[in-house]
This record gives sequence, C-alpha cells and structure tokens, in this order.
Amino acid sequence: MRKAMSTYVYVKERLHPGLLQGLADAGAEAIEIFCARGHFDYSNRTHVREIAGWFKGSGVPFHSMHSPMFNDYDWGRSGSPPINVADTEKKRLIEAMDEIKRCLEVAEQAPFRFLVQHMGMSGESFDERKFEAGMTAIEHLRA
Repeated sequence: MRKAMSTYVYVKERLHPGLLQGLADAGAEAIEIFCARGHFDYSNRTHVREIAGWFKGSGVPFHSMHSPMFNDYDWGRSGSPPINVADTEKKRLIEAMDEIKRCLEVAEQAPFRFLVQHMGMSGESFDERKFEAGMTAIEHLRA
C-alpha cells in the first residue's frame, strides 16, 4: 500500500514547492492537492506551473486533486455559494461544473490520476433529483 498525503493539512497556507517537499520528506509516496484558491489557485497559471514543476522534478506522483468546494479565496465567507454538482437549479449547476472544469485544466500542466468530487452538501438528505443532477454533472465533466 502506498502512503499518500493531502495538502489539506496546509489548507490555510499558500501551496508552494517547500510544502510539497515537506510532505515528501515526511514519507508521502503520493500527494493529493486540495483545491481552495487561497491554498492552491488552480486558475493562476503561474501557480500551476510552479506546482507542476515540483512534481516533474520530485519523482513523487501527483495522485489526486480534491475538487474545490468554493470558488473564492475565503471558503464562502464572502457570500460565495458552495460548489455543488448536485444542485437542482440549472444556473448554479452550470457554474459549479464550470469551476470544476477550471480545476481540471491543471492536468494539462500537472497530470493527476483521480479527482475527488463530493456529491451534494453536508447534512442533505437523499433526493432523487439531486442524485440525477449529480450524475449528469459527473458524466458531463468526465467527457
């Protein structure tokens, strides 16, 4: 079994090669990057290149990326709605998928194997319409 670590442990800090190297030095054999713009700004090409460069030179696999939960820099405290691929309102669902697509573009510079995507929001009960919205979103993103 491979030991993998997530950058979520540093989510309140800007991600940089030194933090990734710290995970590798601590025994990480694979790394998951947590997408939160204040931590890893997946929409900033310079930041993406910096992180991609570390992976290319380190030999540590970029195993997975955790999809963003908010599209702002302060975890929704500014009033930004959460990114929810199971939203039944079409406009918000499209906005969520667009944000996740921006996150997936990181793979052009730094390929990774898996994307971790939560379906729905914490505390929600099962709803067939939300399930269908989520499955449709995943199919769309997969394409």
